[in-house]
Amino acid sequence: MKKTLAVLTVGFTLLMGANSTNAVPLYDGVSEPNETLDQQGWQYLEDAVKSPAPTATPTSEGTLLDTGNRKNKAGYFKVSPVLLDRSSGYAISFSVKISSETHTNDNRAGFSLIVMSDSVAGETQPYGLELGFWKNGVWAQNVGFTQGEKVTFNVQKTMNNYVLYVKDNQYQLFINGSTFPILQGELRQYTGFTPPAGYSNPYETSNLIFLGDNTVYAKANVTIKSVSASPVGNVNLSNTSGN
Repeated sequence: MKKTLAVLTVGFTLLMGANSTNAVPLYDGVSEPNETLDQQGWQYLEDAVKSPAPTATPTSEGTLLDTGNRKNKAGYFKVSPVLLDRSSGYAISFSVKISSETHTNDNRAGFSLIVMSDSVAGETQPYGLELGFWKNGVWAQNVGFTQGEKVTFNVQKTMNNYVLYVKDNQYQLFINGSTFPILQGELRQYTGFTPPAGYSNPYETSNLIFLGDNTVYAKANVTIKSVSASPVGNVNLSNTSGN
């Protein structure tokens, strides 16, 4: 897929500028003393149905989340204090190391990121994106929860710094200071999901960020180092790709 260098470079420059000057830290995993995400305002939920149970441990690198058995689910939820306005643009920066990940369904991942934008008047539910992380790559979750666009590379045992940039109905994912996105596409409305009794639907929750394991078909051992959110504007992604 061809990319327009000028547009991407401008977009990336503005994005990084916003991250450095306007970023709101949502989690700092190397603060002193070391703390897990729930100790810094995130909600931790788990569904431990089989041994070994999930564990979340503060370390010098961040929160070490081990979901134990693939039948278990565990992760962190937060409604962003930064309005995730896709009309004006926003960025989510996060640093994650995937130490291990296994799955029994190719449409599921042991570690996922969900980011839901702010709702726009007239929408039945907000637009957003779910990304699945394997040891050998990252991919986007389609509506209907099947594997969408993906990129293959070895992410295992390395702390990678990601920036998810959203503008209008488009997203781009950057890694480790790259000026080209490793993944890009359209946002989704994840309809058709029914949450367990007593739980809210994350895909219908505006400005929501989730990090963790949300499936009974996979498990992972990951370290979450940091998360931040930034408002970003005045970048047009409409000409960033072509055949």
